[in-house]
Amino acid sequence: MQSQIGFTSTCTLTNHRKQETMKQLSYVLDHHKEILGFLKSRFPMYHQSNFFFRDVQYGIMTFMERKEMKVSYPDAEMIAREFVRKLEKEGIFLAVDRQTWAVNYPEYRKPVVKAPAAKPAATAPPAQRPPAAAPGGAPAPTPAGPQPA
Repeated sequence: MQSQIGFTSTCTLTNHRKQETMKQLSYVLDHHKEILGFLKSRFPMYHQSNFFFRDVQYGIMTFMERKEMKVSYPDAEMIAREFVRKLEKEGIFLAVDRQTWAVNYPEYRKPVVKAPAAKPAATAPPAQRPPAAAPGGAPAPTPAGPQPA
């Protein structure tokens, strides 16, 4: 009789945990845009960049903790897999391999940074040098040619 009571309470606990996990999964799938924004704030996520499964999983775990929903590591992994599946169906994640996706979300384009316009260099007239004296004391011809006397 003892073992039946223990087994029943364990099954109830397991069913409760499954129900809680399903609620969390439903929340994540219903709020995928909010979670994408959260992931972008924590990781370098840009349009056409690669994103990795563990980043999704840990990001979801942190997101859930901030919402005061405790999620275990294995449950977070399962939720992350379903989250990724949803984003693949919507075309937001494009599979590269089983752990990596390319982000296809134009709203997350990297901002274009234009180089500042080069300022034109100030062009001062060339410095005028006095003509050097020619050997023998005669004035040297100027660059424009000899000047009339």
